[in-house]
Order: sequence, then structure tokens, then C-alpha cells
Amino acid sequence: MNFRKYIILGCVAAAMGVSSCVDDLNVEPENATTKTELTSKEDYLGLIARAYGGLVFEGGVQVKDEGRAIYTRLIWNLEELGTDEVVLGDNWKDAGVPEVKANNAGPDNRMLYEAFSRLNYQIALTNSVLKAIDGASAYGITDAQIKEFKAEMRVLRALSYYHMIDIFGKGPWVTTNHPIGAIPPTYSREKLFEAVTADLADAIPDVPKAAEQLYGRVSREAARMLLAKLYINAEVYLGPGNGMWQEAADQLKEIQKSIAWDPSIEYKYLFCATNDKYVGNGEILWAVPQDANTMQTYGGTTYLSVGAYNSKVNTLPYGCAGDQWAGPRVALKLSQALKSTDRRRLIFEGKLHEDITPADMQDWPENGGGFMCVKYVFTPEDNYTNAGGLNTAATAFNSTDYPLFRLADAYLMLAECEKHGATGCDGLARFNDVRLRAGAAPVGSYTLDDLLAERMCELYWEGHRRSDLIRFGKYTGSDYTWPWKSGVYEGAAIAEYRSLYAIPVAFEETLGQNPGYPTGLSFSVEEE
Repeated sequence: MNFRKYIILGCVAAAMGVSSCVDDLNVEPENATTKTELTSKEDYLGLIARAYGGLVFEGGVQVKDEGRAIYTRLIWNLEELGTDEVVLGDNWKDAGVPEVKANNAGPDNRMLYEAFSRLNYQIALTNSVLKAIDGASAYGITDAQIKEFKAEMRVLRALSYYHMIDIFGKGPWVTTNHPIGAIPPTYSREKLFEAVTADLADAIPDVPKAAEQLYGRVSREAARMLLAKLYINAEVYLGPGNGMWQEAADQLKEIQKSIAWDPSIEYKYLFCATNDKYVGNGEILWAVPQDANTMQTYGGTTYLSVGAYNSKVNTLPYGCAGDQWAGPRVALKLSQALKSTDRRRLIFEGKLHEDITPADMQDWPENGGGFMCVKYVFTPEDNYTNAGGLNTAATAFNSTDYPLFRLADAYLMLAECEKHGATGCDGLARFNDVRLRAGAAPVGSYTLDDLLAERMCELYWEGHRRSDLIRFGKYTGSDYTWPWKSGVYEGAAIAEYRSLYAIPVAFEETLGQNPGYPTGLSFSVEEE
């Protein structure tokens, strides 16, 4: 079965049981022609795939610019803007962007509203499948398949809760036991962490292994990676002294048992239009599928390619013939970290200069400040440099799958766990595996600072940086600064309370507000 087809058609049954997670959010079907009754196997598979498609498609939340409110784009912006990896110039003034990139977003920030709404909607989609899926047995879907689909939906739901815990710290805990329309209980960060990790751990044994799973669906190894992500951040979520380093390592070691490390992989091919060959039972543990013809999105790798390309620069070698958006640029710290001999340095320099001064923020000409990130391209592996212009995209949409989790990340996490006392990690060997594949020299030892630097070089622009900086104690305060930290060219301290984003005003009455943020601000979803 080609599951990609069902993701494409996944809006077939999106209205079935999709409800608001909190009373403030009005969740509506995306399409007036959406079916409201499941009457075939195709309908059920469409509903399942719609939950997967929620990571890549528009719709479902109240916004004027739906392309800006796509799951992958929102999470990436909140995890990358305002860090030492990305600078977004003042030539982009989309609502919510200036505050997020300056690390001073408040409860009335539009991007925060869109992100919290998107997370709630995605949770509602997964719950709609869990409520309806038992009925699929009447249409040729076996009990064993139903069991697997239920486990996968719980993993998808846990992904959104992971982002909610990491970004906002608290939220509504919604399962299939909550009546439609009822306001669910608000869980603290600690309680939400406990509920999500318990549910995810319980679901994992029923998720098919990567070697047996269909492309486009989550595997057991990907689910373990998600659980390891939660565990490795336990001291952030639960407080100092509550580390779960061994628990994280145990999950990572299970991944290592079943998916082999391939030192021959060329890093750049993991982010090109044929990277699906590495998805699932390979380097990319979990990816969000994209297709320029059938799965079009203004989020994901479309945003990270055409969105990050300078309109004054020739981007034909990367498969892009025009429509460059001149958005995110390579931050100075990132460019300095990636040495010229590092195979991971996917950066275009040309006439651009490395530093981004205040004058450079207004425009991004071909001789302006900020190198161009070309990590994500439109071209396939067999014609990566677009010789002859044969693989030039006809539209802005990219076919490169968006990588959520990679094996290299798991290896660096094992090295990190060992530094915090976990056993059986072979941390130095795993650390050097990652370095050697990149063409960097092996080392005889490493520190936590070395790990944070290596995570930047390996995982830049993959949506992990803010979380990493917080876990390593480098995000807030002034011990570690970078140009444009807090929106200041010289870099300035970030207040400690900003390690959590604000609860958006629209949800404040139900959920309360995070410490440090003002309350009682006004906000309208109709305003831009």
C-alpha cells in the first residue's frame, strides 16, 4: 500500500470527531465537501492519513495567512529564530516575527497563538482517529492493523505534546475519554510530562519496527527517539535533580540495535529531493513527506529552501528558478562553527559577507550581510548541482522530505547521556562517528561545550537549537551571547522566565499564564 497516496487524500474524513482541545479554539473542517461519515476502507485510511498530513498541510485553525501557520514552519520558527543559528532580517515583518526573533514575544504575539492553536488542532486530529478507528474492522482493516494505527496515533499525539511541553510548558491533557466540547483539565509541565511519557511508553511496543513499516508512517524507532527527547530534557521540564539520562540512553540504545550507522552517507544528500531513500529504516528516523506536485506546503523544506534563498543570488544550482523569499539567513556563530573542511558546511557565500550588521537587517542584496543557507535544496541526489538545469523546480514547492529526527542526533544524545552518568552509551565512539562522517578529526575526549558545538554543526536548521541551548544552560542570561541575541547586534541577556514562551492571550483564561509575562492583554484573531 502506498501510504503517500492516503496522506494526499487525507482530508477525506477530517471532520469526524475533530473537536476543540480548549473552549477558546474554534476547530472547523478545512473543506466544505469533507465527509462526515466513514463508509469505506478508503475513508478510514484517509482519516488516519489526515492526522499525518496535519504536520504538513494548511487549515484547521483561525488565521488569515494559512501558509504561515503550518505545523513544521511554526515549530521551526519558535525553535530557531532568536538563536545562534539563524538571523531573520527586518525585511520580514510578518505578524509575530519581530518579537520572536528578538526573544521578547509576549502573550499577544500572533505566532504564539498560531502555534498553540496548531498543536491543539493536531491533538484533536489524532484523537478523532482513536475514537473512530474501531469501526474500520467492518471495512477490511484487520484488528492487528487497527492496533498498530492506534499506537501510531498515540505517538503522533505525543509529538504535539512534546512540543507543547517544550515550548509552552503546560496545556490541556486531552484523550478520547474527554467529551466533545468539554473543557479538559489543564496539566502543569510536570504532570503533562508524566502523562505523555507514560502513554508513549505504553504505545511503543505496538508500533511496527522501521524495517516493517510503510514509508510515511512512524516507526517504533522513531517513537523511541521521541521518548528519548522527552527524557533527555527531564531536568528542564521537571527541575534540577530530576534527570532521566539513563532512561533516555536506554531508548537510544534500542534504536542503535536495529538501525545501522552508515558512515558512507554524504551529509548533503540527506536534505535533497530524493532524501526519502534515507527515511524510516535509515538515517532519517522520522520525516514529514513532501511532494512538489501532490503534497504542496509553504512550511517544511519549502520554507527552508526558497524561503531562505536570497532573491539577488543565482539559485539555479539548487533547483530554484525564482520566487526566492529572502528570509532566514545564516547567523555568524553558525558560519564560524562550520569550518571550510567540514562536509556539513552547506552555505553559499558569493559576494555576501558573514556578519550581519544593523544596516544589513533592512535589505539582503547580493553583497549584503548574512550567508545563504543551502542545506535544503530542490535537486535530486543524482543531479545534486542541477547540471543543465534539468531539475529546476517549476514552483516554490519542494519535494525534499522534512527530517524530524535523525540517527546522528541519537548518537550525539548518547554521548550527552554518558556525560551525565548514563552507562552503556559508548559516548566517545558515537561522538566520533558523527565527526568522522563529516570529515572532522576524531577526538580523545569531549566536554558538554564540545557537544553543544557539535550539535550545531550536525543539526543546524533542523528545529532543535532553542531546546538545546536551554538544556545546556546557554539560552537565558548573558554567560553565552551571540550577535542579535535579544534583538541587539552586540547581544544581550535573555530573562530567565523566557525559557518558556508565553501562553497566548486567547487561551489565558482557561490555562493561566506562565510566570514573568503580563496578563490581561487584548488580542483578536481577525487582526494582522
